Amino acid sequence: MRSCAEKLLATLGDNGPIMSYGSFEKTRLKELGEMFPDLAGGLDKLRDRVVDLLSLVRKHYYHPDMKGSCSIKEVLPTVAPELDYGNLNEVQDGSGAQMAYLEAISPETSKSRHAKLKTRLRQYCKMDTLALVKLVKFFQEGDE
Repeated sequence: MRSCAEKLLATLGDNGPIMSYGSFEKTRLKELGEMFPDLAGGLDKLRDRVVDLLSLVRKHYYHPDMKGSCSIKEVLPTVAPELDYGNLNEVQDGSGAQMAYLEAISPETSKSRHAKLKTRLRQYCKMDTLALVKLVKFFQEGDE
């Protein structure tokens, strides 16, 4: 966990927004700061830079195809229909990612299964990142 916190601090630097969809990332940053008080100041600065796109969607965007939900899985097809979490293998949502991670770190997981899970998790994270990029671009274009 400490290594993760240190890498976040080193990778994310000192300025610029950090995009998220919901409060998950901010909560994890807070927890890391509580675990490692010597890193808390830097982690708090990261938390201050987090921009929650979910709150922007709730306040400023609605499309009938969202069916009343602001879930990224419902919003994304209205903004970028070419992106589809359903096309991912095995890991298609946050719960699936958590389960895959727990299986991947288990000492009982075979090397080949570990490698497959690592690939699946990276595909899911890539889709989540691309989804945030598409949402940011969509909202920026709306400002013009």
